[in-house]
Amino acid sequence: MKKIVVLVKEVPDPKGLGVSRSKAKIFEREKRIINPNDRFALELAFRQKDSGKATVTALSVGGENTSTTLKEIYALGADEVVLLKFDLELDSNQIATAIADYLKDYKFDVILAGTYSTVHEIGEVPQRVAAALNIKFFSNVENLEIDENEVYLDGKSFSLPLLATVKPESNRPRRPSAKMILLSRKKQIKIIEPEVELPEPAKIQVSTELP
Repeated sequence: MKKIVVLVKEVPDPKGLGVSRSKAKIFEREKRIINPNDRFALELAFRQKDSGKATVTALSVGGENTSTTLKEIYALGADEVVLLKFDLELDSNQIATAIADYLKDYKFDVILAGTYSTVHEIGEVPQRVAAALNIKFFSNVENLEIDENEVYLDGKSFSLPLLATVKPESNRPRRPSAKMILLSRKKQIKIIEPEVELPEPAKIQVSTELP
């Protein structure tokens, strides 16, 4: 049985964004959700689990409060949910470094991810993780089938391991049943505080000169 790791991110719920009375400021209410694009990656992984071909681990980076949001992934059917806990907010390069450092000693076959986060709309993390782990990278995959020693992406065969992002709207993500929600309450998120040397945060340079 193969091991699939799905990279997931917690993001603000768009329905939880409000505007101040003066309309001068957008503020965020408490509710946070799983990045919508990551749900397509989760669904593709769960379909392989349903067929008895794989186990599914969800992996996220964030603060301790993130674990509350991640509980839902157990209700969807994940075998394991792992949170790499950091107290500070990390940029894309730092997140990718933390993920790659954790996975370098983890026996995985396939890593799946959403194409981009709805917060930043930049799909840097999956590519950076693949580069750091020195594995093949594919983008906008719609279909996944696992064989004994190979994986088929959109009908084409590739050797393992590999990382692929899943095309948005390429499937219909499942919703948790009431029974699975109840069962998930008894499960614990695996919280790890990594001891990894992170790169310096990216510096944004702003030019004050006119072109």
